Parts: sequence; C-alpha cells; structure tokens
Amino acid sequence: MLRILSSPYPNITTYFTRHNASSVASKIKQKDNLPTKSIEKHDDLSKTINKRPPVVKEKYISVKEFALSYMDFLPSQVWTRRDPLFQKLVHADMLERRMRIDIPEFYVGSIMAVTMSDPNLQQRQNRFVGICIRREKEGLHHNFTLRNVIDGLGVEVMFEIYNPTILKIETLLLEKRLDEDLTYLVDALPEYSTFSFNMESTSHPVGKPVPVNPLKVKLKPPPWLRPWFIYEVNGIEDSFTGSTPWFKRKFLQHADLMCLKRFDIIKHYRQFAQELESDLAVQKRILEFEEGKRKIVGEEGKEVRRKPILKSMSGNLKEIYLNIASK
Repeated sequence: MLRILSSPYPNITTYFTRHNASSVASKIKQKDNLPTKSIEKHDDLSKTINKRPPVVKEKYISVKEFALSYMDFLPSQVWTRRDPLFQKLVHADMLERRMRIDIPEFYVGSIMAVTMSDPNLQQRQNRFVGICIRREKEGLHHNFTLRNVIDGLGVEVMFEIYNPTILKIETLLLEKRLDEDLTYLVDALPEYSTFSFNMESTSHPVGKPVPVNPLKVKLKPPPWLRPWFIYEVNGIEDSFTGSTPWFKRKFLQHADLMCLKRFDIIKHYRQFAQELESDLAVQKRILEFEEGKRKIVGEEGKEVRRKPILKSMSGNLKEIYLNIASK
C-alpha cells in the first residue's frame, strides 16, 4: 500500500508515486533477470584475472661474493642508464677480452702487479706493483688504482681493467681490508704503502675464505686530504686525537656530520637491495658464453683457454634454486 500525502491535487500525487515505484521495480527485475551468457563471461574474466602463472624452480650457478670480485659486471648505479640491450653488448665485449687475458680475483687491499706495453721503453714493457686502494665504475670503464711509495714519493696509477695495452695482471697477495676504499693511505705513514717490485706471489689455498687484514694505519699530522674523523672508516687508528684543535672545534660545531652515511641512499641500496636475480642472470650468461666459445675453438682445433672466467678462490661454484613464474 502506498501512502498518499494529503494535497489539493490527490490524483496527481497518486499518479507520480505509482509511476516512480513501478519504474524502480522494473529496474530491479531487469538486474535480477540478467542473461546467463553475460554472467558466464564475467566469471571467465574474473578467473583469468585471478589466475596466477605456475611457479617453476630454476637452477643457477653462483660465485661467492660476486658483487665484490666481479664489480665490472654490476649494473649502472644510475637507473636511467640501465638498458638491457646495451648491457648485453657491453658484457659480450668484456667476455671476449677475458678470453684473451686472465683477470685474476682481487679485492681492495690486495697487492697486485700489472704489466703494460710501453713503446717508449727499450723492453717495450712496464711493470708496476702496488696495493689496490679502490675500484670504480662498471662495464668497460671499470678501473682500479694501485699505490706504492717509490724513493719516498707516493705514486698512484689507475688502470682500466679492459685496456688492450695491459699484457698481464697478477695478484701477489690476495686479501681484504676493513674498508672498501683505502684512499686514506695518502695521508698515512709511507710504511703502509711501500712494497718491493721484486715481491714474490703468495698462493692462496683453494677452498679457504679470503683473509681480512685487521691492520689499522696511523695518519701523518694534518692537514689531510679529507677530515677522516668525519667518515666511518675502520682502518684508521684514532684519527680524532691526531687532528689539530682547529679541526676539532670545527668538528664539534658540525657534530651531525658523523651521520652522513645515514643519508647515503646509494650505500643503503647496495646493502639492502635484493638484486640476486640479476646477478645470477649475468653469471648464467658468462657460463653459456664460455661453453659456446670452447666448443667453437675446440672444433677449429685451436688452443682452449684453461682457466675459467667465472671462478672463486674461496670455494667452488654453488647451486642456487629460485622460484620463477613460468611464461
């Protein structure tokens, strides 16, 4: 029963109320009586949307500490420069170069020797020995810097690892240091950067981890290259007491600079970002390239490179299984 309000025009009121009620009821009936085909299509769409691809376990072969020993294969730190096609082409050039020269495993803190061709010398070769103080950049532009003190003068030479003039790279002593950058050796005593050019190589036993040298250097009196007491450096022995009162006052005025690492986004990304899949894909590409190259060279009857490209002195290659959605 519809309730009719009292009005001077009762017929008009009843007409409009009955008309509105009938229209609403007809709309409800139309929604209830939807065709079965449209309902089936809607159910099929919902199933296809909610359907997830099956997960497949894929086998990868990995090297321990790949990000430290093969820094040249890491992607660019700038996201806008990460192009998959460009990265594949660069890696192909790098692998071709590694098939012709043996690049050993080394870290920041290892003592190395590099032999380069020099047309200005009588022997046409130049050999430099020093400690690796830093490694920079990625790809074909990857370089490392060696430091040595010769006749009381500190000498630093930067080598591009894929420079075609490099004839031989040797790791005389494989070890690590407490820091990933040893630039502070410039301000340290010369005894920490002095190495003999006739130094013999010390073989590292295969299967044992790379040792970490806990040596802490002593700095010379300031001025220094940088205020090292501001940075979180573990390889310096009490740099704050050796600084001058002027530096101490300046440091106390800006005590918050000790928290610089807290705002270093790149360092935070390197420590906590999960890029295991990309690293494993690069290692898989290296193994496939080497296997294909060995087959081609073996069929032609030429000499095959004995030492593998992907290797680790701390242990053999390990197998990793990742859950990857199948295409």
